[in-house]
Amino acid sequence: MRRKNSPGRIFDQIENESLSIAAVAQIEDLILSGVLREGDMLPGERELAEQFGISRPKVREALSQLAESNLINIVANEGAFIARLGGDIMSPALVELFNRNPSAVRDNLEYRREKEGFAARLAAERATDRDRSELSGIIEAMEIADSEQDTTRAAELDLELHHTIAFAAHNRILTHMMTALYSLNRNSLFYNRAELLNIDKAGDLLFEQHGNIVNAICQGKPARAEKAAQDHVDYASLLVETAFAKSSREASSRKRYSRRS
Repeated sequence: MRRKNSPGRIFDQIENESLSIAAVAQIEDLILSGVLREGDMLPGERELAEQFGISRPKVREALSQLAESNLINIVANEGAFIARLGGDIMSPALVELFNRNPSAVRDNLEYRREKEGFAARLAAERATDRDRSELSGIIEAMEIADSEQDTTRAAELDLELHHTIAFAAHNRILTHMMTALYSLNRNSLFYNRAELLNIDKAGDLLFEQHGNIVNAICQGKPARAEKAAQDHVDYASLLVETAFAKSSREASSRKRYSRRS
C-alpha cells in the first residue's frame, strides 16, 4: 500500500566525499529503524538534494542504488516508495493448515501476548511525536468505523494499530518480525474477527482496550502500556475460546441431526 504522506525533514546534510553512498546509508538506516516504512514515499529529488545538501545527480545515483538493492520502488510520474520488505513467514499452504487447527490459534495468541506487551512497553518509552499522532489518529478512525458499523474498515484499522505500535517500539528486529506475524492475521487468518464481534459487548470492550494501550503509550507509561496490551490479548483469547466452543456445539448438533435424518 503506497502512502504519499512525507515523514517531513528526517535527513541530515552530507559532508562526505562519497556523497551518494552516504545518502544511501542514511536511507537504509531509517528503513532499519522503522522511521521509513513499507509504502512510504520519499521526498522528491529536489527536496532530497536540499535535505542532504548534495546535487540532484547524486540523489539520483543514491536512488538507483537503493532500487537495485530492492529497497525502494521507483514509479514513473509518481515517485520513489519504500518497497515491501517483510516476507511471509509461512507458505499459504501451511497457513491454511494452521488455520484449520485450533491449537495453532492458541499458539499464535500465546506468542502475541508476550510480543504485544513488549512492543507496547518499548513504544511508551520510545514513541516519537509522529508515532503518537498516528496512534491517536487510528483510534479516532476506529471510533468512526465502529459508529458506522463498518466492520471491514474496523478490521483494517485494528491491524494498522498493532502495526503502528510495533513501529513505535523502534526495535529493528521486533518491527520486522511483528510485521511478518501480522501478515498471518490479514484476511481473517487464524480467527474470524467478525464472528468474535458478535459476542455480546465484545466490540465495545476491544475498542476500550485499544484506547487504553494508546493512552498509556502516549502518556509514556511503559508498565501500563505492557499490561494493557497483554490484557487485550488475554481478552481476545477468551473470545476465541468462546467462538471455538460455539463452533464445536454447532458441529455436534449438525452431526446428531444428520444421523436422525
